[in-house]
Amino acid sequence: MRGVNVNMFYDDLNTEEQVSYLIKPILQVLQEAGGQLERSEIRDRISELDEHIAEFEQKLYTSNKTGNHYKKFDFKFNFAIKELSYVGLISYVKFNPKITLTQDGANVDLTDFDVKTEVRDKARSYWEEHSTKNKSKNKPVETLEVEDEENESTDDELLDDFKVKLQSAIANMSPAKFEQFSRALLTKMGVEFTNKGVQVSNDGGIDGYGYHVDADDFRTTRVVIQCKRFNSNPVSEPDINQFLGAMNKYQADYGVFITNSRFTNKAREAAREGTPITLIDGNDLIRLVIKYELYITPVTTYVLDGFYTED
Repeated sequence: MRGVNVNMFYDDLNTEEQVSYLIKPILQVLQEAGGQLERSEIRDRISELDEHIAEFEQKLYTSNKTGNHYKKFDFKFNFAIKELSYVGLISYVKFNPKITLTQDGANVDLTDFDVKTEVRDKARSYWEEHSTKNKSKNKPVETLEVEDEENESTDDELLDDFKVKLQSAIANMSPAKFEQFSRALLTKMGVEFTNKGVQVSNDGGIDGYGYHVDADDFRTTRVVIQCKRFNSNPVSEPDINQFLGAMNKYQADYGVFITNSRFTNKAREAAREGTPITLIDGNDLIRLVIKYELYITPVTTYVLDGFYTED
């Protein structure tokens, strides 16, 4: 699956094919991780596994009805998770981000695993059975035929909606504002920038220079950063190699490369060689903004437990 032109690959698949393509990678990363991962970890790992998925996961679409951005990936991913749960290969608890392989899921041999017969067809029987029950109760039927722009509520809908808005806002930043945003984030993470960081901007791939103090062992390290706001292209191996050269020039102990896009597999491999580089992609940015509450306001809300909705 690697090394193939990934441009628009997912847009050439129909709705059913888009979901089916995610099933086996989800099982693979869960098996490799020992059977349990959070949803965000699964998304990251299947994206690193397959650049077709990585491109689709990052892509924003514009609603014809509202003009708002949304991610088709969110709907397809959540649907794949539900179907794997319905056929008994994974389990999860509502509002808990952890996904766990069942024993049946752990025993699956992915080398000859048929997604259509083992998951999609079995799940379709589930949908049809519950469709009949829901119709008799005048409840809406959950189906893949729903338009992506109007997809039904999921457990993570509110958080997914916030993340899409944040991703869109970051993508609309000017390069200068994105650099300011990146500096603010790293400052929250304990990096102290010097004026040298401003002076060397655009010099050999360096956008910031500073120091990080480890409070545990009183060790101070030299840090350089590079910021790339890309709205379509991923960060490639040559970008990393250029950054490595700049890091060596300034005798940095480690570097931080920040992008709102993603890193190609070859870029990730290049970053593991030589001087250490911490890679922060679009998904990492969103998680870190939430963790450090950077320019966001937390809002507390409530949801009803199943007790109130069950017959």
